[in-house]
Amino acid sequence: MKKIIFYTLILFLLSCKKQDILIDCSIVPIITTNVNASLPCEGTGKITITAPIGIDFSYKIDNFSFQTSNEFTLLKPASYNITIKDKNGCTSTTTKIVDTISGGTKFKNVAATLATYCTPCHTGNNPQAGLNWLNPCDILQYWDRIKARAVDGNPLPMPPTGLIPLAERNKIMDWINAGHKFQD
Repeated sequence: MKKIIFYTLILFLLSCKKQDILIDCSIVPIITTNVNASLPCEGTGKITITAPIGIDFSYKIDNFSFQTSNEFTLLKPASYNITIKDKNGCTSTTTKIVDTISGGTKFKNVAATLATYCTPCHTGNNPQAGLNWLNPCDILQYWDRIKARAVDGNPLPMPPTGLIPLAERNKIMDWINAGHKFQD
């Protein structure tokens, strides 16, 4: 009888498995970041996670894979979901916004001129010639077309009723001569 109990006990001990350890993920760390703004049409923004950091954490942005680096670069202006994961697999997520840097005075003057004189035709869902002058990327990409049509009147003046006032054309030329960049 003692042998049967002994063998039963041995079989019981051999059949026991180590219980999974429960990990408490209810205490999630607060994610802190530094966010650098971006040019409107280029990915020059950056999000740096400042806490928590270390070898026990990995980081991801949106639906990309986790990485060991706490920096995300080459970001365009947009909203991003930042997720951290600790060594136990617990995660915490926050949303950060990469804003657009402020445009320079000359660019803002050109944007205001185009908004005043050109947006009746060049804005909305189906803008004339596909050019939306409320979109800074269109202004930056087609600066030479703006000069040709709104300043030089070549091949036809824009707006079709005649060139915009000389003072407004001079604002466009000042921006173009400064380098026709967003920061100008």
